[in-house]
Amino acid sequence: MRAEFLSLINNPNSEVFTDSLDSDFIIIIGMLPSRKEGLLEKLNSKNIVYMSVIEDKAMTNVAKIQSRYEAGSEEGVLAILAKELLADKNIDEKTKEFFENLDEGYISAETNVGEEELEEINELYKDSKTPLLLLGEDFYAHPRKRNIARIVNLFVKYGNFKIYDENSSNGIVQNSIDDVLEDVEELESFDGSVVYTCTPKDRDEEELLIGSAQFMMAAKLKDGDEIFVITQNAEHQRKFVLDSELKGTVALLPSSDGDESYNYKVAKIIKRES
Repeated sequence: MRAEFLSLINNPNSEVFTDSLDSDFIIIIGMLPSRKEGLLEKLNSKNIVYMSVIEDKAMTNVAKIQSRYEAGSEEGVLAILAKELLADKNIDEKTKEFFENLDEGYISAETNVGEEELEEINELYKDSKTPLLLLGEDFYAHPRKRNIARIVNLFVKYGNFKIYDENSSNGIVQNSIDDVLEDVEELESFDGSVVYTCTPKDRDEEELLIGSAQFMMAAKLKDGDEIFVITQNAEHQRKFVLDSELKGTVALLPSSDGDESYNYKVAKIIKRES
């Protein structure tokens, strides 16, 4: 899925992808860095922006700016971020029209990414010589991944960004995709219990649903409850485990089953009979 998504970034520059993290400004978005083996040890930039639905406590002393957005809103986040960072660039008329048509007030409210956050990010970016984007697996199966790829291409084309890919030495075979930007789609509602399918740290984690105190209260669970986690795609038999350091109302569902749907899912949670 990774290679397929990256192949949609339609840029003739063969050097757009890099396996180097040597950068003076990095935006990490759509992943949990603590679950990417070896990544944290490689991050040495002073200007790191971390954007995700779930706060990763491992990034507390690594990122200069952390921004949490709503599940499913990656397209809107990237669109308003691109408009902020590329405001003074020499962009084409179609891109100008795309930015002018953005309903920034609506997108900002729905994504939970405010104007002040964007301005702070721009302050770090504006003097950057080697800006870098780290795009996580949350984009790979996103329902709007084709338009997201078009927006990412704006960062490359006008913002001098490179895209980090640890396997870039193998090359990316580009798929044919037009560069006509579509309007940002209205944000899908994620009402109810939301789980995040993520890479397990070990096999034991695949027996757990890991959530915050806030999630536990909302889902009416107790630490150690035996449960069924039912999503549109599958049913999982798990034990709920409270993680006091987690924040927010999204629980972690570690899984290596190769599910190729979007990582955030609304779930029905049922306690198992003892």
